[in-house]
Amino acid sequence: MFVGMSPMRISFAGGGTDMPEYYEKYGGAVVSTSIDLFTYLVFNPRTGDSIQAFASDFESYQQSKKFEDLEFQLGTEIAVSAVKLLNFKTGGDYLISSNVKPGSGLGGSSSLAVNCVKTISTLQKKKLSNSEIAETAFHIERNILNHPIGKQDDYITAFGGFNYINFNSKQVDVTPIKFSSSTFSELQENLILFSMGTTRKSSDVLKDQLSCVKNQNMNTLESLHYVKELADELHDSLKSSNLQNFAEIMNKGWSAKKKFTKGVTNEKIDKIYESAISNGAIGGKITGAGAGGHILLYCEKNKQKLLKEKMKNIGLDFVKFNFHKNSPKVLNLYDYS
Repeated sequence: MFVGMSPMRISFAGGGTDMPEYYEKYGGAVVSTSIDLFTYLVFNPRTGDSIQAFASDFESYQQSKKFEDLEFQLGTEIAVSAVKLLNFKTGGDYLISSNVKPGSGLGGSSSLAVNCVKTISTLQKKKLSNSEIAETAFHIERNILNHPIGKQDDYITAFGGFNYINFNSKQVDVTPIKFSSSTFSELQENLILFSMGTTRKSSDVLKDQLSCVKNQNMNTLESLHYVKELADELHDSLKSSNLQNFAEIMNKGWSAKKKFTKGVTNEKIDKIYESAISNGAIGGKITGAGAGGHILLYCEKNKQKLLKEKMKNIGLDFVKFNFHKNSPKVLNLYDYS
């Protein structure tokens, strides 16, 4: 039995500029980190050539079929796509699960895509680079399953750690961000994550955003240009250990993100965010495409008790997380031959 583990992510600045439709013309940049919330892919080889898959988060089941008869179904479509693309015909059971609900805004689908590529290629004894894993996972989501996503999530989870990522028409450059251990600890201590209790279909928001970019909507483009600049500023803030500025840039980024397209925010989210700022948070953002999922806030430790109580009172759940430094891994629970 094999278990693949792939981290989810938090992006701090530059989200949206990782869309090929944008960065191939203007260039893109994001600052992000992987975190210790994971997707899991369990593969259990079996006698014969039949393949079946279970996705506990979706309560979905891909009935036992031969390789050539596999179908795309909600919950198992990413795993099936990876199996077919990588031509992995070994019979077995796939069990898919994660630490958070689908639609959380923490990059779960890309984490799973990377997980599937990493796990299956490992079983095939292929040694793919992190970039090859990220590009293959992106191809599965964007070109096979037609998810209107950018590339950052695949690269974040494939490389792991704190990174400054640049996108252009020729390549993607991943630069690890190095800062002092004291800054690392302070940042970890001051970032707080809450589940808003609602999930959303990010594809709806992203389709609108993509359409705006293709149609050269000036409000969308100007906002994307601005958040790309903020990614550079936030990167500089981390390198200089200026966390006050880091938090303020997050706040500016969220204001700009709301201008990407309709659906990024709503009245409920705006009230939650305003309440957070009024009760000690310096900056923050809705994770992922917006519209629901999780809210990430920067709040100094001496004000966190009040903030947590306020968020709890309006129905949000505190989510403990830590930064995660490592790329995905595959655990071999017994010798496979």
